[in-house]
Amino acid sequence: MKKPSPSLIKRLFKSMVPALTMLTALALAAPAYAAQASLLLGINEGTSGSDTYTEMQDKYKPLAHYLSVQLKRPVTVESARSLSSLHYNLKNKRYDLVLIRPSHIAARAMRDDGYRLVAAAKGEAITYFIVRADSSLKKPAELKGKKIALPDEQAYPTRVALAMLRDQGIQPNHVNITYFRQQEAVGYAVQQKSQDVGVVVSYSKVAKNWAAQGGRMLWQSPALPFWSVSASPKVDDATLNAARTALLGLSSTPDGAGILKGIGVEGFVASAQAPYLTMLKWVVN
Repeated sequence: MKKPSPSLIKRLFKSMVPALTMLTALALAAPAYAAQASLLLGINEGTSGSDTYTEMQDKYKPLAHYLSVQLKRPVTVESARSLSSLHYNLKNKRYDLVLIRPSHIAARAMRDDGYRLVAAAKGEAITYFIVRADSSLKKPAELKGKKIALPDEQAYPTRVALAMLRDQGIQPNHVNITYFRQQEAVGYAVQQKSQDVGVVVSYSKVAKNWAAQGGRMLWQSPALPFWSVSASPKVDDATLNAARTALLGLSSTPDGAGILKGIGVEGFVASAQAPYLTMLKWVVN
């Protein structure tokens, strides 16, 4: 077999240089590409939301897309439909970022699972004890022995309501409690007179429409921490800070204002974890 000439070997080597250079560059860049893995944004609206899984996915996709652009890496959204699945996923660090309405669950994730507060939604959460307009009940002490409709046992207004009752010296065995999956069902039960009192949170449809429908607020909690976005302990500081900047800037652009309107949030603000942890200590006491 005839040996290739030196000139041929030289030409072959030159033709291989660009390919070798590209392979070297890709090898060096591999860690950078790996660092840009997608982030999973978990969503839970507690018992105040009634959207289906598909509706929730569609509702929050614009927010995920916005974060993808701002963070320069893919962000996908996943709705945790039940509070039990939310607890499980938080415990197992499934979500990189998570937007949670039930603030006691967000606070527990901060306290027990290493999640860090990124930003809080503007507003405040108030738990209401609601009654019909013709109810004879006038003050909290009169709730002993009454039938009370509560949302899911793990729901934010449920935990707050039980803490409020406890502070009044009313234990769960002093009242007749029925739990409902959704707050809309709580309002319906009170309207239909199968329950004397219901418990809902201020940002639910029931609370917003109760007075207009002829109902009455019997008792209310103090204003408590609102919805929040938190980051898993797996998320580095740079990504957390970039996510915070992105969320705080949402309301300053027309597109961002549209995203906020779609998810029912006025805007996001910088906040501290302390109020969440203080609230958690009260409701789980």
